[in-house]
Amino acid sequence: MVPNDAWLLALVFCAAIILALAWRLRTERRKTKVLAAQIELSQHRRKIVFDFLHDLGEAFTKGIDRGELLRLIAVFSVSTTQASAGAVFLLDAENKTLRAEVVVGPFPPPLQPAEFAGTKTGDPLRDLEQVVKSQTILPGEGLIGEVARKGKPVLIQDGLKDPRLVQYKDASLQTRTAIFIPLKFKDEVLGVMAVVNKQTGESAPFFNANDLFLLESLADHAAISLHNTTLYTMQAEQKQLDGDLRVASEIQKMLLPDHAPSVPNFELVGHNISARHVGGDYYDFLRLDETHVGVVIADVSGKAIPGALVMTMCRSAIRAQTNPGLSPIDVVRRANELLLPDLREDMFITLLYGILDSTKRTFTFVRAGHDPVLWYHAQTEAVEVVAPHGTAVGLDRSERFGRELEARRLNLSAGDLLVLYTDGITESLNAEEMEFGRDQLIELIKCNARSSAGQICESVFERVREFTNGSPLHDDRTLIVLRAT
Repeated sequence: MVPNDAWLLALVFCAAIILALAWRLRTERRKTKVLAAQIELSQHRRKIVFDFLHDLGEAFTKGIDRGELLRLIAVFSVSTTQASAGAVFLLDAENKTLRAEVVVGPFPPPLQPAEFAGTKTGDPLRDLEQVVKSQTILPGEGLIGEVARKGKPVLIQDGLKDPRLVQYKDASLQTRTAIFIPLKFKDEVLGVMAVVNKQTGESAPFFNANDLFLLESLADHAAISLHNTTLYTMQAEQKQLDGDLRVASEIQKMLLPDHAPSVPNFELVGHNISARHVGGDYYDFLRLDETHVGVVIADVSGKAIPGALVMTMCRSAIRAQTNPGLSPIDVVRRANELLLPDLREDMFITLLYGILDSTKRTFTFVRAGHDPVLWYHAQTEAVEVVAPHGTAVGLDRSERFGRELEARRLNLSAGDLLVLYTDGITESLNAEEMEFGRDQLIELIKCNARSSAGQICESVFERVREFTNGSPLHDDRTLIVLRAT
């Protein structure tokens, strides 16, 4: 009996070993299968990341706009995590709000909408997308706003139990699991990238730390690409704007006289330099008849494009009123009436308009808030500052404007000079923040009084350049020189 019992025990022992080996083999096969699946998934995700970077490179080579980039980001974030839906929300830095720029799949609205009605395109997915894109989210509002405000990612595995998520009765709109990633460039949050709900059939029903890691990697590249795209767009727009401004500058130069008219007994010269492509200074010579010339110089309170537009309006208003039968007061008063309806309350124009009578050798003018006329008397070699009363165009919207204009008539002798200028000359600053000043302009006129009108004009601009030592122009510079011969 003992031998048989030993034989039976041996069989049982062998069977146990075989069962143990079979169980171990099955376990190893299961582990191998799981590992193979993980490796396949890892390779798949790595391929997605490489494809994403490759497609980004291709897109930038061909020239990508922001909309295409955002869709690329959203599609790859959904593919990488095997999500059912995703969206990219961008932060409007000016308004401090977030809006969905692109939506992929059935993404649940992050805020509870008042209703889903009103967007009936016949395509439920398209209707849902419109609802999501219509929502404006404040920083700190909901999970999207929280991620944007804190700049930290959020992983939600069991969304049905998370009170921060909006849940809907419709099962297709329920958020079962989600990841929210900030799109950050350095310390600046540009927006939020979100994915929701694993696709049916995935081994894990919820997102995990691996999904979060991969999405953060994509988000880093996406944020850099988004920042660069914004820069490229700004550069392209700036290039276009520079081109437009160059054209505008050429047009504005065409509106200024390319030379002064030839007038008996007088030399007339004018010159203008704009601080930017276009400016708000204006000067003109208007031949009224054979012996009368209208002379105008003006300075618009606004600079650059707004100032240039108002300057053009001012030119049209003055030219529409100039004729030998109208006095300088009438011309400026009517110009004020024409310009008032189109001038903002914070804009005005300082203007000086006069009529030169070459036969009587007189200059009759009015000064609407503009810098005074500098009158050099050849006989005494003194400079008189002539400043009749007057309010700038656009400041007084009543009839009092015309009544307060004071006309002055100057009788000019041979060798006398009249210098008209804008404050861009007298208020030019040097490196020590000191102004060129009217006194220095007066001394310069005295020193060059025997020179031609053209030489005096050149001397003034050259002296101002030396004074500022090449510093950038802060204001337009305009000068008119009238010399009696």
